[in-house]
Amino acid sequence: MVNTKLEDLIIKHENLIYSIINKYRGFYDLDDLHQVAVIGMMRAVTNYKDNLNTKFSTYAYKYILGEVLKFVNDNRSFKVSKEYLQLEKQINKAREVLTQKMMRSPSNFELAIFLEIDEKIINQVDLVTSKMESLDKVIMEDGKSLTLLDTIASNKNEHNIDNIYLYQELAKLEDEEKNLLKNRYFLHKTQQETAEILGINQVQVSRNEKKILKKLKTNMMRVS
Repeated sequence: MVNTKLEDLIIKHENLIYSIINKYRGFYDLDDLHQVAVIGMMRAVTNYKDNLNTKFSTYAYKYILGEVLKFVNDNRSFKVSKEYLQLEKQINKAREVLTQKMMRSPSNFELAIFLEIDEKIINQVDLVTSKMESLDKVIMEDGKSLTLLDTIASNKNEHNIDNIYLYQELAKLEDEEKNLLKNRYFLHKTQQETAEILGINQVQVSRNEKKILKKLKTNMMRVS
């Protein structure tokens, strides 16, 4: 039973709670996420001290987010193998080293040379280990705010299944197509930034992006 003090805090911090759990509502039941967030709030209340030089909302944020991320990781429908996770650590470490040496973020081609592995492996690791919340990135299509998953999958009640299908179809894309989507939706690059990275113009990025999303949607409709 939630006590009165906690109940008041939950009501007072509803905006904070929903700002965190809304990122995952497309993949998990909102009531479940809210319950998990309340557990985080309870932990924050238990550990918070009035003499701390921190607002309660700031203090509670890490507890709420921590519980939500734990729930997401425990229940994600797409499991990342240990091999990919180990490669991700090596790649991230190499990226830090090269960033310091080059004073800029290295390309995957440069990482491949540094690590002496195929660039395709790095591209695949980047794609597979990207956080699922990246699929919730808000994009604009025909003047409406949508997410990547909204654009591709139309059945709101089957997001977990759609998520599996989506990853399967992403893996089938050509390297150029994967790189475009990786930069746009997983690295959060603008179309212009993506164009500069890929060595094409912004119009081509926009045109190719629409073609790739249409292809993904078509392929997913065939398997669903």
